[in-house]
Amino acid sequence: MIHCRYTLRHQVEVKGGNKMSYQEKKSLTNIISSIVITSIYAVVMYQKYLNGAFDTTNIFRLWAIIILIFIPISVISRIIIMIIFHILESVVQTAKGEEVDLEMDIVDERDKLIEMKVSKISMMVFALGFIIALAIQLFDVSNHSFFIIMVISGLITEVLSETLSIIYYRKGV
Repeated sequence: MIHCRYTLRHQVEVKGGNKMSYQEKKSLTNIISSIVITSIYAVVMYQKYLNGAFDTTNIFRLWAIIILIFIPISVISRIIIMIIFHILESVVQTAKGEEVDLEMDIVDERDKLIEMKVSKISMMVFALGFIIALAIQLFDVSNHSFFIIMVISGLITEVLSETLSIIYYRKGV
């Protein structure tokens, strides 16, 4: 049986098993929501594309429309998901008889350090995706591939950054 007590405000007391901290749960929620939102949007747009709902004579205009519609849908969806997450987290804490921590989103030095490390790695991964998307264009492939690679690299970057956050919070960085 494991007996630990972390003094940092982000960690919960561990007795006999690992419990996820608030930040880890939030990161996991962000990973799942990113994948689900992007996947659903991609399927819907692809179906519209196959049905001829878009003017495909100008590929750059088509992708501008697709991406400019995706941004507000993604932001609004994530806001709704985070509101639901906070409500559920409060309900679960109350049901367990724990005091609801109203200061869950307060950022301290540790959070800033983790955010800095994650941002650095995330920017490098996205830059690599951008370079790959540009390099693909050297081989005379469809312009669609550039934008598809950019969207996929953005999704990979987001999933990686949230995964790294979970890892860093677990390690106690």
